[in-house]
Amino acid sequence: MQDKRFQIFISSTYEDLKEERRAVEEVVISTGDFPVQMEAFPAADEDQFEFIKSLIDQCDYYVLIIAGRYGTQADGGLSYTEKEYRYAVSKNVPVLVMLHNDRGSLSADKTEEASSGKKKLEKFISEASDGRLRKGWNTVDGLKLAVREALDHAKATKPRTGWVRGNSVASIEALEELNSLRKENAKFKEMVGELEIDIPFPDLPDHNEQIEIHLSPNVRRGGGYGTNEPFGNPATIWCSWIAAFPLFFSNLDWSTSDYNDEYFYHVIEDKSCMQIGSAFATQMAGSEMNETHRISKNTLERLISYYTEAGFMRQQGAGEPFTETAKKFARRQRIHSDGKSDEFFLIDGDLNINDPNEIPF
Repeated sequence: MQDKRFQIFISSTYEDLKEERRAVEEVVISTGDFPVQMEAFPAADEDQFEFIKSLIDQCDYYVLIIAGRYGTQADGGLSYTEKEYRYAVSKNVPVLVMLHNDRGSLSADKTEEASSGKKKLEKFISEASDGRLRKGWNTVDGLKLAVREALDHAKATKPRTGWVRGNSVASIEALEELNSLRKENAKFKEMVGELEIDIPFPDLPDHNEQIEIHLSPNVRRGGGYGTNEPFGNPATIWCSWIAAFPLFFSNLDWSTSDYNDEYFYHVIEDKSCMQIGSAFATQMAGSEMNETHRISKNTLERLISYYTEAGFMRQQGAGEPFTETAKKFARRQRIHSDGKSDEFFLIDGDLNINDPNEIPF
């Protein structure tokens, strides 16, 4: 799982969709991505449009919001919004179309008055919707949900370069080089037929091999005499990959989104880290440890990577995370489980929970 951030260009007519543009900007920021839009001076002349083209060049995805207005037209008769759209298409930037479902209900100041403008708007809608991701909306909240689902789908099915932290670049370059070598290897195999040049992969750990998992205490907010106090102490445990799976299976938090009748899942990382970490703590303590501990995102990614390679999980972009084999194994484990396990070992720290009413001095 790559910790990438993407630049999202937000395009629409301006005066009639100010609130909607702000809402979409909030959605983009909430996903950890970077919104790009020209709020201060929307495209209204060729000089500004040239600058906007340079911004689109750097963007990974393009969100087009369409309601009841076609927008200010340039000399050639196209609106600047449509010119932005066409430029994004020419640069192969994935376009996500957000179309108002009931444009007839919009107030007069938010619709085209002239019949020529209405015809151009309908033609623009037809062109923009042809073969592209399109979601309908009626309210600002509906628009925010539509944009979130469309971005999740686009990231899963139309991966882009994005941005990463500087200290990740070296490893990314290595992976890209390895991927390039794989492609060359495939070409050689096709050309030569009998030639086999295999690039070695690291072996997958045995299912009974131990994995070290660090549990960090969650923070209690506003409890007892103080605020932001940890529930307890950090701890480190050992368990096998296969012993960890039932707890991982039951506590991974994920949701399903659909786009044009195509379903895909995405993992809710923060909640998963807390639920899985608390489940491990409960397993060790022998009593319920609800929302007391968490695992790191790096540990979550290791677990997901292992179970994906082992055939227990499907890759992102599938309709659900777990395979039928994984579900069957988890059911069997629940049948045989008595709530205790000798496959988990506490190797450092303790899992005592602090009393929220204890005076911290």
